[in-house]
Amino acid sequence: MKEKFLIGEISKIFDISTDTLRYYDRIGLLKPDYDEVNRYRYYSIEKFFILSRILFLKGLGISLEDIKNYFNNQNTDHLLTLLKNKEADIDRKINCLMNLKRKIASKIDLIEGVDKYIDEIRIERLPERWGVFIDIENIEDDYEIKNSFKKHGNHLKISSWLTEGQIYTSISKENILKEQFHRFNYFIEILCREENTNIQHKVLQEKDYACIVFCGSYNNIEHYYRKLIRWIEENGYEIDGDSIEKNIVDYGFSHSEEEYISEIQIPVKLKK
Repeated sequence: MKEKFLIGEISKIFDISTDTLRYYDRIGLLKPDYDEVNRYRYYSIEKFFILSRILFLKGLGISLEDIKNYFNNQNTDHLLTLLKNKEADIDRKINCLMNLKRKIASKIDLIEGVDKYIDEIRIERLPERWGVFIDIENIEDDYEIKNSFKKHGNHLKISSWLTEGQIYTSISKENILKEQFHRFNYFIEILCREENTNIQHKVLQEKDYACIVFCGSYNNIEHYYRKLIRWIEENGYEIDGDSIEKNIVDYGFSHSEEEYISEIQIPVKLKK
């Protein structure tokens, strides 16, 4: 047995628990040999090196299932595929984290610099946004709202709700023109885009938005819509899509309505 490793010895060398090694044995990832005479489980030099490869791949964040599949079909092409797939997965996560960081920085900038934006109408070029609209016929029906949120639960987990503490609201262009400012839907912005989904997503294209930030109760929003629409008309623009309402600070963040901060964003284009 001098040339072999007992489970306790290999556990200490690799700083992993014996329970982990037994688990690898159970799932068929790394099965030790068995000495029928001494009734010892042991690991050969070959399996010592196999374990080092398992831990290397696991340290890259590759799943045990993918590692097991690789060892069942071990060749250079399979290894390259495994590594490239993980690299692509990491790139997706980096992009997601960078998006989250931008959202957090934007939230900080808005709260800290709100004084310079208050009641000031500006044109801002906003990047593409991608998400799901929740159509609700009766916005005052809590049961309907609850069911709609449950239906879109998977999207809420990867939405701006978790980084900005909010779900956007939106008023259709048609209702804006009819001055029906309290007929809105919810918009869930998706930050980490899933490729496989059965939900129909909508892309808000990068374009110019007429924006205004205001403080105080959400009940005052009609006044600011009218102010924004009047500015759009007087400055040679026309409304070019549905609005987005961003509740920067609301009752979820402050008990005082005086501290509430909201922003209305209406997509616009120059009149021809």
